[in-house]
Order: sequence, then C-alpha cells, then structure tokens
Amino acid sequence: MLQYLLRRLFASIIMIFVAGTIVFFIIHLLPGDPVMLLLGDAATEDVVIEKMRQKLKLDLPIAVQYYQWVKGLLQLDLGQSIQTDLPVTTELFRRIPRSLELILAALLLSALFGIPLGVVGARYPDSAKGWVTSLIAVTGFSAPVFVSGIILIIIFSLSLKLLPSSGYIPLMEDPLGHLRFLVLPALTLGFGFMGVVIRVTRSSFLDVLTKDFVRTARAKGLTEHLVLYRHTLLNSLIPVIAVLGVRAGNLLGGTVIIESLFDWPGLSSLLVRSCYDRDYPVIQGSLLSIFLMFVLISLAVDLCQGILDPKLRRQ
Repeated sequence: MLQYLLRRLFASIIMIFVAGTIVFFIIHLLPGDPVMLLLGDAATEDVVIEKMRQKLKLDLPIAVQYYQWVKGLLQLDLGQSIQTDLPVTTELFRRIPRSLELILAALLLSALFGIPLGVVGARYPDSAKGWVTSLIAVTGFSAPVFVSGIILIIIFSLSLKLLPSSGYIPLMEDPLGHLRFLVLPALTLGFGFMGVVIRVTRSSFLDVLTKDFVRTARAKGLTEHLVLYRHTLLNSLIPVIAVLGVRAGNLLGGTVIIESLFDWPGLSSLLVRSCYDRDYPVIQGSLLSIFLMFVLISLAVDLCQGILDPKLRRQ
C-alpha cells in the first residue's frame, strides 16, 4: 500500500505541474491588457504604461516569465496580485478552506441521503417507495444548480425564515452562524449530486444482490439484515465511492455559480474576478489550487477503494 501511495503521489505531482504549465501559456492568450485595465483612465502616456509593465515584469519574454514562475513555484511563491499587490498565496490560503468546506459538506449531504435512498429504491423497485426515490434522483441531476438554489432560498429563507439567503461568517467568529450560512449552498450543491448517488447506489446494489456470495450467505442461514447491509451494501459502495471522486471535479466547477448566488467568498469567486481583471498570477494560483484539490480528492478515493475492495488491496 505504501508503494502504491508513493507512485500515486509522484504521478499527481507530475499531473499538477503539467496542468499548471498549460494554464500558464493559455492565459497569456486571453484578450485584453492587464496594464491598461489596472491603470484605467491614467493610461494616457506611453511612459507610464511602460513603467507599469516593467514593474509587473510583463515586458519580459514569455520564456523568462515561465522560468521565474517555475522557480517561484518550487519555493511556494506564486507571485503577487496585479490588482492588489498582495501575495497570491495569502489570498489562496484564505479562500481554499472555504471552497473545500463547501464541497465536502455537499459530498457528505449527498452521500448521507443518496445512499439510503438508493438502497430503498433497490429493495422496493416496483413500489411507491421506489418510484419516489427515482423521482428524487431524476429531479436532482436534471435541475440546474441556480434553479434549485433559488427554490431553496424561497422556501427556507423567504417563506420559512429558517436560514439566511446569502453571506458568510468566519467559523471562529460565530460557529453556529457559520453553519447556518453553510447549509443552503451545501444543500444546493449536494442536491444535484445526490441524484447521481441514488442511481449508482441502486444499480450497484441490484447487481451485487445477484452475486454468488450473497446466495451463499443466505444459504448459511444468515439473517436478511446481515445479508443486505453487511455483505451487499459494503460491496455495492465501491462504485459509489468511485463516482464520488470523479464527480468531485464537477462540484469544483459548480461552486462558481453557488458562490456567486450565495455570496460565499471561496476560490471560484476569486478565479472569476481575477479573469475579469486579467490578474495572471491569481488566475494561475487559483487554477493550480483547483488541480491540487481534485488530485488529492482522487487520491483519497483510490485509497478508500483499496480499503473496501480486497482485489485492489492485494494488488
């Protein structure tokens, strides 16, 4: 297991570096001049523009800029923001935990509700319970997040007045208030993913029920509860965990809309704002952080699969 983990870590580092290199060269193809956007009305003289370009080191050849970026990356220095002149790592360290918290809360809610509903749908496929779970699943993965988010705001914030519609409070400042602001964006993000979890759990559970070891367990005289939840459910969770890891990348993309809708100051909102400002160091740092989170989540999923699946564990 240790050798497998080291190989995966080495491959992950290479993937992140290659992805960061591609992003570095692509963002320089974006239309618009960051110096002109930064100076605004003050960009009237060529001397002023040239001094600002030299200050930001945008006058250097692209190869030299790339070399300096790689050198800084090895020292965990992603440069300074063009707009605020603050270190990029400082802003990223503030934003990454907020986006990670939102994604993990959405994954937790989708698994907490999706797996039991998928089991119910598999056990009672032709009953009213099975039809209800199928309806929830179809509604979940077909409804856009901004539509479900607005509906949840209308229900829980405007009508019932149970939760705030948008905003953010730091966890250390007010833990209860922080959780109240987290519920709606996490529920919105997790509701769409819950439909996928329900369908995958249902199909995987039905498939495992036909396996020989399930029939053997019943032939031994085990109770139906042990057969279903100790043997069938544990083995049916392997593809569910795989889907959780793959779809976590979609959740990273879905947070762009969620953070804007609920005014959640996470990494995605920072990335959108930096794209408008042509803030190259912040764009590079934000995308590199997203790649890093996705790779780490994928690595965690692989390890969980290795623990649950004896074949992978032996390999």
